[in-house]
Amino acid sequence: MTRSIILLLILAISNTGFSQKKEWRNLFNGKDLSGWDTFLGSPQGNKGPKLGLNNDTIGVFKVEDNTIHVSGEAFGVMAFQEEFENFHVKVDFKWGEKKWPPRLSLPRDAGLLYFGFGPLGGVENWIASQECQIQEGDAGDYWPVGAVTIDIPSVKTDTSKFWVFRPEAPLQTKFYSKEMAERRVLKYPDNEHPHGKWNTAEVIAWGDSSIHLINGKVVMRLYNSRRIIDGQKVPLKKGKVALQSEGAELYYRNVLIKTLKSKPKLF
Repeated sequence: MTRSIILLLILAISNTGFSQKKEWRNLFNGKDLSGWDTFLGSPQGNKGPKLGLNNDTIGVFKVEDNTIHVSGEAFGVMAFQEEFENFHVKVDFKWGEKKWPPRLSLPRDAGLLYFGFGPLGGVENWIASQECQIQEGDAGDYWPVGAVTIDIPSVKTDTSKFWVFRPEAPLQTKFYSKEMAERRVLKYPDNEHPHGKWNTAEVIAWGDSSIHLINGKVVMRLYNSRRIIDGQKVPLKKGKVALQSEGAELYYRNVLIKTLKSKPKLF
């Protein structure tokens, strides 16, 4: 084999590796929150005046040591300004110690929101969206934020008042209700690391279907994402990605996303 052919092979291999790495885009530059908008409710136990849009006067979302330090003092959300469709997004998160009213006696809570639409603060302190729950002990659960719904294969077990994801279960289509027991769907299985350890939450979205993964393991499969407009269910398959502050201190890092050009193997 001639030297020129060897050089061409080396360049081809190097370029392939480079292009694979370039597939992922970090939405967080490690220095500031460029590209993100924030919306915050009241820092007074969620009862006083809201801080509102891009008015984080108390430092709920701060950048420290290449991480996003979320104090949790006010309920709110940070949303990336672009919309995404057919994507794979993942974020590392780790819990801190502080909790704030009204969640002092409740599990630490936050969320990875996707397919977000409408104004920030349009649904309480959030953005209308589908949610991959980031709640201590419940990472990967499903929750509808606002007038949205989705279908999930799930059952009600003897030990849970909530629906529980099971890949082989019938597809349930009822997750648009004011009753918490008919909105929340529990992940299965549990793959969350203990308090103080870093975890990775992921959402893979293809069309109007999605998959939730925690630490690399599929814990939820979801189908037929829709929003509700004047009582009609309309497909919802694109939107913003957002991260919550919900009364608990935590840290985010490596907010990575890539656009999918073909149907993922997990689908």
